[in-house]
Amino acid sequence: MICLCAFSQGKQIQGVVKDATGEPIIGANVLVKGTTNGVITDFDGNYSLTNVNSQDIIVFSYIGYTSQEIKVGSQTTINVTLKEDTETLEEVVVVGYGTMKKGDLTGSISSVSSERIASIGTSSVMGALQGASPGVDITTNSTRPGASFSIQVRGQNSLNSGNPLYVVDGIVVSDIDFLNPSDIEKIDVLKDASSTAIYGSRGSNGVVIVQTKGASNSKSKLSVSYDGYYGVRAIARIPDFMDGREWIDFRTSNYYTWDATNSRYTLTDTNKNGITQNSKTVNQALYDEDYTDWLDLGTQNGSQQNHYINVSGMGADISYNLGFGYQNEQGNFVNEDMDKFIFKGSIAHKANKYFNTGANFTMSHQVINSGSQYGYRDILRMPSVLKAYDENGNLIEQPGIKTSIDGDGNFTSSANPLIELNSGNQQTRRFDILGSLYFELTPIEGLSLKTTFSPLFNRTRNGYYYAQNSNRSQDQAGNENEETFEWTWDNVINFNKRFNEKHNLTVTLINSVYKTQYEYLNVESQGFPYNSEWYNMFNGTINLGNSGSNYTQTSMVSFAARANYDFAGKYLITGTVRYDGSSKLADKWAAFPSLAVAWRMSEEGFLKKYDWLSNLKLRLSFGYSGNNNGVGAYGTLFKPNTSSNVYYDFGGQVVSGFGLGTPVNRSLTWEKTREWNAGIDFGFFNNRINGSIDFYDKLSNDLLMERTLTIESGVASMTDNIGSVNNRGVEVSLNTVNIQTEDWSWTTGFTFAYNKNAIRSLYGKKEDVVSEARFIGQPINVVYDYLVDGVYGYDEWAAMTPAEREAMGANQPGYAKAIDTNKDGKMSTEDRVILGHNDPDWTGSITSTLTYKNFDLSFNIYTRQGVFVNDRFLQEFGVGANTQRGRPKVNADYYVPGGVDRADWNNFRIDENGQPWVTWKTSTENPNAKYPIASMAGNFYGSNGSYQDASFWKVRNITLGYTFDKKLISKIGLSHLRLYFNVLNPFTFTDYVGWDPEYATTTLQNGNGPSSVTYQFGINLKF
Repeated sequence: MICLCAFSQGKQIQGVVKDATGEPIIGANVLVKGTTNGVITDFDGNYSLTNVNSQDIIVFSYIGYTSQEIKVGSQTTINVTLKEDTETLEEVVVVGYGTMKKGDLTGSISSVSSERIASIGTSSVMGALQGASPGVDITTNSTRPGASFSIQVRGQNSLNSGNPLYVVDGIVVSDIDFLNPSDIEKIDVLKDASSTAIYGSRGSNGVVIVQTKGASNSKSKLSVSYDGYYGVRAIARIPDFMDGREWIDFRTSNYYTWDATNSRYTLTDTNKNGITQNSKTVNQALYDEDYTDWLDLGTQNGSQQNHYINVSGMGADISYNLGFGYQNEQGNFVNEDMDKFIFKGSIAHKANKYFNTGANFTMSHQVINSGSQYGYRDILRMPSVLKAYDENGNLIEQPGIKTSIDGDGNFTSSANPLIELNSGNQQTRRFDILGSLYFELTPIEGLSLKTTFSPLFNRTRNGYYYAQNSNRSQDQAGNENEETFEWTWDNVINFNKRFNEKHNLTVTLINSVYKTQYEYLNVESQGFPYNSEWYNMFNGTINLGNSGSNYTQTSMVSFAARANYDFAGKYLITGTVRYDGSSKLADKWAAFPSLAVAWRMSEEGFLKKYDWLSNLKLRLSFGYSGNNNGVGAYGTLFKPNTSSNVYYDFGGQVVSGFGLGTPVNRSLTWEKTREWNAGIDFGFFNNRINGSIDFYDKLSNDLLMERTLTIESGVASMTDNIGSVNNRGVEVSLNTVNIQTEDWSWTTGFTFAYNKNAIRSLYGKKEDVVSEARFIGQPINVVYDYLVDGVYGYDEWAAMTPAEREAMGANQPGYAKAIDTNKDGKMSTEDRVILGHNDPDWTGSITSTLTYKNFDLSFNIYTRQGVFVNDRFLQEFGVGANTQRGRPKVNADYYVPGGVDRADWNNFRIDENGQPWVTWKTSTENPNAKYPIASMAGNFYGSNGSYQDASFWKVRNITLGYTFDKKLISKIGLSHLRLYFNVLNPFTFTDYVGWDPEYATTTLQNGNGPSSVTYQFGINLKF
């Protein structure tokens, strides 16, 4: 106990202060009302207060709990149970360099709780965020363990893309992939300029603020918790690939030739033999319909597990938190896995009422083994009519060459992908260490001065090794190392004062110094005497052209101020300005101001009389933020060309040096975003229905582009601030409590976001740049090509005159029927149009949680609609996308001409040795086919064979859990125990043809592979 003050003579009062679960509260304030006579509870929640009179009132209080006042009377022992202040706990959000009650916000901020993050069951924080916040569009980039994510907040602001700013416990980081989802306390996403302006030149793409479990959250003497799960990943939703016979039919179509003299397609004897290469192996497989499932041979059931132990506690003046986590993923492809370890700790010490200090750290180590990317690619490309093993059970080194298939020629000379899978590996090893140390002084009530030093260290090594096989003449290896050291020193003065009970003012003044140091070294080598992976690079022959190193330093100094004022809790104003100076720029300084106002209408007398209205607040904000990602460390400095040496005569000797670099734009500056935001927060029926609606208009100016210069300048191009992009949209969030009884509870949540992205200017002009597929008034990422409506059937083609065929590009039947969009009577590049765009028209999510007594059932649905892409899956396996007739294809409606030879699968010829051989029949045309064959698509098909809609609805997870009764588990020393079963990604509803529409633009070797369903069993327990 700590005695704050002695008082006049009286009796002694003692007791225990606990929370609703019966846990003692350490450090609770016990104070005689109207005096300074008070104490703080000890480790067991006990207190003893002297010099108390019978008429006194004792106030019991603790942060996060509702205060209680009890009159002493004749009592000498007063035990108190404090209840959590639900409103305070749920509505505090991190706004950057501070926190605010959500009810006092004037900007647009979305919050995601730890419960929401943990309930999804993903191995990444980003995966758990998907669909949780309207206007935050998140997609996974791969099916591989440790896969990264793409994220956009309120659309793409820059022609160079760009991620939001990530801030973890006050420290700016490049990403949050190193974190364990179980360690997250809360995530707040700052979306409008009023909120992001406090981060100035780094805030225009949004700010994601992550708060991990820290010492300040400790509320008891000792608390130990464990959260963990184990899951099995099973491959799901395999596309409808052609079987062997269907594939031979497709292959046959690629061997047809057009006989212009007789106006018909033909299949020559030479080409007919080439279809199966007269292979006994292939013909036998087709006869038996016995095919090789290459995907099955190279894949497995994967697994996923996460274990996190947290220990926290609090003494009279000190609190602490320690956490350790381990994650492991085994991928569905063989030889791919991920291990991640994380260890974190934090401590906070309140020396007295004037001074407190604290520190926290996070250390993360992650290793991702990705196997052979070429093996994964080739196993998906290998035809099913080829064998993986010979009759002795040995792997065939090259399954497609003529000696392997007993034929006249090769199907493919590629190595057996099962050999390639085991020939090497790619490994990423990543270390992250970040921490902070702070000192805070509170000299008078309402005034605090805080200084925080936050270092960050990251080291990432990417290594690969591929052994020699039939795909490469010698083994190859590479070792790429990146090392980053950053530190931030923040000094914050915060003043809060309430005047005359109705005026409340909070002023925050900030000085921040930020410095980075980056080192890079890459070595590639080949021709090793043995498999040394990526370690002994100099044992081989160094590939100087692909090796190199780099070093950069940057720094930034910032000054910022923010003022929040409210009158009677009804009229709210927030003003912010940040002034950034960067070493990257010649003109180093720029200001980023913002202003926001809000009116809490529900606090007005004329609305307070309506009991059904719980909350109604109008918000309006305007401000500027910036994006400094596109300017390099030395982007405005004239420097030498260090990429190559120049040899010259110096005093009669040949010496080397660096030549002059190209001129730079000294006036280069940050991309800046201006944003208006209007919003409404609402709550009805005691907030059983609550939510928000936001409308925004963002204009990003001074976008970085390469300006083409005149020939006379001697410089081809120069980076300049000469573009602008606009994003306008609406966001809706709705939460409902549908049922709330003693035994039953049912809550639902809905999000919706619509965004319209449009280019406003390019190269300083309001003119389209057709060569770059960029158009004024249209989104950045458009698909621009010919509009196609099927193919020309023979009768339609025959009815056309030669001049019409020439004009429309209909040289022969089966060619793509391109549309003359400009109506000039002929096809040309002028007929290309915008077919769609990569970014969604709208996104949304639905969550639902139903509880009955101790059981809980929940699900989460996420959707992206209006997505149109140049699909990587169809580029590989679409019938109209490439001319690779030796590669597997998905079933599709493709053109087959009539009157030409085609395999007769009902009649094989069996020779005298019992060997079956394919026979032939005459084909029937399908003139209304959707796709042409890529090898005979015509000149006006473009890339239509790989375009498709990638919109989808996904059931992200379904969870069934049971929480044990506290009275039962308390007998074994537990305060909480919950078991649950969770299914991740069980259903996807889409017209997309491929593995998964989320990563439709990822290449095969980078992870565009089979999607999966994960079945998890988990436990949450607390001592």
